[in-house]
Amino acid sequence: MTHLLTEPSQQGREGLDAYRARGGYAGLLEARARGGAWILEQVAEAGLRGRGGTGDGRPIGQKWQRIAAAQVRERFVVANGAESQAVSQKDRHLLSRFPHRVLEGLLIAAAALGARQAWLYVRGDSPEALAGAREAVAEAEAAGLLAGVTVTVQPSAPTAVSGEETAILDALEGLEGYPQPKPPRPEEIGLRGRPTLVQNVESLAAVAALFRLGPARIRSAGTRTCPGTALFTVTGAVERPGVYEVPFGTPLAELLTRAGAPERDEILAVLPGGLGSGPLRPDELDVPLTYEDLVALGTTMGTSAVIVFRKADASLPALVRENVALLGQGSCGQCRGCKEGHRELSRALEAGDLAEARRRAEVLLYGRGNCALPSGTARFALRALHEFPAADWQ
Repeated sequence: MTHLLTEPSQQGREGLDAYRARGGYAGLLEARARGGAWILEQVAEAGLRGRGGTGDGRPIGQKWQRIAAAQVRERFVVANGAESQAVSQKDRHLLSRFPHRVLEGLLIAAAALGARQAWLYVRGDSPEALAGAREAVAEAEAAGLLAGVTVTVQPSAPTAVSGEETAILDALEGLEGYPQPKPPRPEEIGLRGRPTLVQNVESLAAVAALFRLGPARIRSAGTRTCPGTALFTVTGAVERPGVYEVPFGTPLAELLTRAGAPERDEILAVLPGGLGSGPLRPDELDVPLTYEDLVALGTTMGTSAVIVFRKADASLPALVRENVALLGQGSCGQCRGCKEGHRELSRALEAGDLAEARRRAEVLLYGRGNCALPSGTARFALRALHEFPAADWQ
């Protein structure tokens, strides 16, 4: 099995000496020596794609290029480790066990964009992740690796919207931490009105792997359009829940087998990308784990949190009602369409009015707020309503 992000390390947290013994920070030093243009070329050549919770997998290089081209001198970079959905553990796993890999990726991004200030934004109720981030920054600073870049570890509020990129900037500026209207996006006008890169911590660990191993090694795993490997949290009705690293393109069924999922005839549904992803039927589990293949089925990679539901433990109506209600509780309340849309969808589901539920979900799908929460809820509900057999709703 190819591991690019989480090669075996000693028990517990990987410290600076252990990471440097594996080639850590050599890529950062070379990147600084060669300059921003070379860094951007390497990122583009490797074809790295963002691993944030939106699940759209936007090419990292495109976002970096836009910021690098901005006609201002001051830029900022932020590592997003807020991991808003509790079912996702991959980012906390990286920060707890491999924090230097995230930090090196963050410093490479700062070097590419000429940023002198950076933040590690970490889920506030994860003491292990916060400790890992703080220890890594302290060790790197003592070793002279920060090279004039100020890195601040900032705890997040553990809310359903805290990891949205504009909500992060809102919080870093001392405000409520709510998602803001877009455009402009943070790479255009971000923190303090300056272009700001907000990048998921797994994406930054992939950047560190790229500069440690080279583009050819990254492209030796995965697919042509989704090169490399990715982290997936597997939870629910499985014998071995946890965080797994597999190449992009691995069949979902193979990942589920590794985690000890039930036989297909025992499975009710699988969410491949967290609570806001469209549920998959048991006959759809051979889908390759790529952004495009999941979208083609009407779902998304989302937070890469794979949740398995067993028929013996739940019914489809109960699963949909409970998940929509849970997602609705995550609404911050500032967008009326999101708040009321979740409430009306829940009412229709509770009443068993599936036609009304479809109508409410279709309304919720488009333009109901400043973040992706309502569209994720709608995507989940609509796929369950449209793609599961009528017998499952009895």
